[in-house]
Order: sequence, then C-alpha cells, then structure tokens
Amino acid sequence: MSKAKASWAKPLIMAGAVILTVSCAACAPKVVGDSAGDAADAAVTGAFVQTKDASWEKWRSEYPLEVDSFFDGMDEVEAWDGKVHSHAMLYANVPVSAADPQTNGTACIACKSTTGTKLYEEMGLDSFSQPWDEYEDSIDWWDCGLCHVDATPGGELHYNGMAATAFGGTLLDSIDQKQAVCGQCHNYYGAVYTRGGLMKKMQSGEVDYNSVDPYRYGTDPESLMKAALEDGYEMNVDPETGIATFQANHPEIEIFQGSVMQEEGLACIDCHMPTKTSEDGQPYTSHNASSSPLENEEALEFCLTCHTEQGVESTDEMKQFVKDAQQSVADLEAQFTEKQTQLHGLIKDATAAAEESDALNEARDLYTRGTWYVRYADGGGDFKGQKVAHNPYGEREYVQQAIDMMDQGIALLS
Repeated sequence: MSKAKASWAKPLIMAGAVILTVSCAACAPKVVGDSAGDAADAAVTGAFVQTKDASWEKWRSEYPLEVDSFFDGMDEVEAWDGKVHSHAMLYANVPVSAADPQTNGTACIACKSTTGTKLYEEMGLDSFSQPWDEYEDSIDWWDCGLCHVDATPGGELHYNGMAATAFGGTLLDSIDQKQAVCGQCHNYYGAVYTRGGLMKKMQSGEVDYNSVDPYRYGTDPESLMKAALEDGYEMNVDPETGIATFQANHPEIEIFQGSVMQEEGLACIDCHMPTKTSEDGQPYTSHNASSSPLENEEALEFCLTCHTEQGVESTDEMKQFVKDAQQSVADLEAQFTEKQTQLHGLIKDATAAAEESDALNEARDLYTRGTWYVRYADGGGDFKGQKVAHNPYGEREYVQQAIDMMDQGIALLS
C-alpha cells in the first residue's frame, strides 16, 4: 500500500512557544531529558496532517489561546520512562514507547489520531495492523477534528478516534459528548480489542466483529472482563503459578459512569479543561488537559462551587481535601497489596507441589479478578488513589471488593 498523501502543517515547539511552519514532516525524534521543559528546549518537531481546509497554523491564527494552552502541557507535565506524558507530546512519545510501534503498527494510533479513523473508513479492521513505517510521517496527532465535528474549534463535540469508532459506540453514543471525547482514548477496550490476539481473530473471521461489544453487560469491572473473554480475548498466564492477568489500560470513562461526579452533571473537561482568562482579560477554554486539576487554580475554584457544602472554603483546602481522599484509597490499596502478596505465595507453593484442585483454581480466579478490580479502580496503572476524584465512592468500593477476594483466596489455601 502506498503512503497516504496529505498537506502538512508542522509546529516547531521551543521553550514553551509554538512557531508554526509548513513543510514535509520528518518522523518525530525521541524525547530526551528529565522534564517537559527539557523536551521543549530540545526543539521538538512533529508531523501533523492537514484536516480538510484546516491546519494547526490556521487554528492558531484563529484560536491562539486554546492552541498555545494545548502545547503548555510540554512544560507542565513530568517526564518519566524517557517520555513526556502530555497530549501535546503524543507524536514524539509513540515512536519511542514501550509498546513498539514496529510490532503493533497503526494500532498505536487507534485512539490518538484522526488519521487512524480515515484508515478505518477505507480498510476496516485491517487499519489496525498496517506497517508503522508507511504512516509514521503522515499522522495527524490529536488535532481539532479528534474532538470537534468537522475539525471546527469551538463547534459541536463528538468523538472521532479509530478505536472509538470501531468499538466504543455502545457507551460513547449514550453519554454526554463532553465525556465521550475524553473517553475515546481513556478507556479499557483500546488495549483489549485493537491489537494482539483478539484483533487477529476478528481480522481472520474466527471471531465475528459484528458480534463483539465491550459494553453489552455494563461498565463495571466484572462486566467488562466477562464481555472481553466471551469475545475471544485471551489472558496471559504465568507458567509458574497458573495465574492469568487481565491487561486493560486506563479504564477511566468506565469508572466515571454512575459516579457522583456524573450524577451532578459534570464531565471530564469541567475539571481538566477549565475556563481561564488571558492576560488581556479574554476568557478561553484551556486545552492543557494534561496538567493536574490540583495544580490549576481555576479548576480548584470550580470544585468549590460544590464542595463548600462540605466545609471546604479555599483552593488550598480543596487541594488538601482531594489529597486526603487519595491517601485513603492508597491506604486501602496497601492492604490489598499485602494480601495479594500472601495469596500469590500460597498459589505459587501449591502449584509447585502439583496440588491441583478446585480450591487452587478458584484462588487463581480470585487473584486475577481482584487484581483487575484494583487496576480498574486505579485508572489502569499504579496510581494508588490519585484518580479518586473520578469516582470517590466507586474506587473505595472496588478496592475493598478486591481485598475481600484476596481474603477468600487465602482462606481456600490455608
């Protein structure tokens, strides 16, 4: 297949400023340094394909505050694993990510680019496994069209990512698009359905793509796991213990469902993209969705519109209120980890002794499910309560359920 042709608009980002030029794009370089500021100082360049008659150059000329705030993420988000974790740095991070794009191909743009959506419209599921080398220079990273209809900034919101278009409709079409545009990337199905064994099964016809639906049972961890396994997802099994792992990344839109935040009519962008005021007094929607609301005075002020009823009177108190909630979940997770370690040892010993039994298999299942429950509550990583604001009651409940599962498994093998 020949490489897609496109017109280019490439931003050159230096020391927090955005200088826009138009040229053919080279592949994004590896990010080097200990902070996002270091990455910006390194004069990072990235490829952005023009969307219809719009481009970053055009968008910035019309919406300078929004576009510049988007790139502020480079300076404000901490670097780790050799990458700067901000939306503005996606084009630089993916080529050097742990999930090698040479292996996963265009699945690496399943949720981050409208280029992937165009490929999906052209070739269906084959769009998830095209060679990375053929498209790495023609990828439109997180452009306005990913969230705005017809790539019109300030216009109607609607998700437009490849994975969301292929697998997320059941949920994303049923919720406020202020949630859906974030949920198109921050979901569990991206890692489960878009690459690996299940995708290959769908591409070969072994699994009927039209029959899969990640959300047919619901958005809680048990329902998501049940649907994925029925659809043909195969868990990795540790040969030493026989323990299976349900690997799903950042299930954040899922845990937000039914939360007190959602019930109050809030969406992701209310806290992560608050209205700010420029130096000359112009209000605008911040597009630096990468920074923590705890470091954003406007976001904290917005929190106070509800939390003053709980006796929180200042942004400093609001920040401490959230940190206390985070710590309470982290403390629960510490209990879980202790019991998880104990159960792992019991399973390992029983497996080594060739003591296969119904009790051992049940203990393995409890270990697998409990571990997934905590991963679900954590937002898909080792965040230990940092994302408690997404669902304050739900996170505690799921971690507690996971603790109970560890206790049940320990009792079975003790």
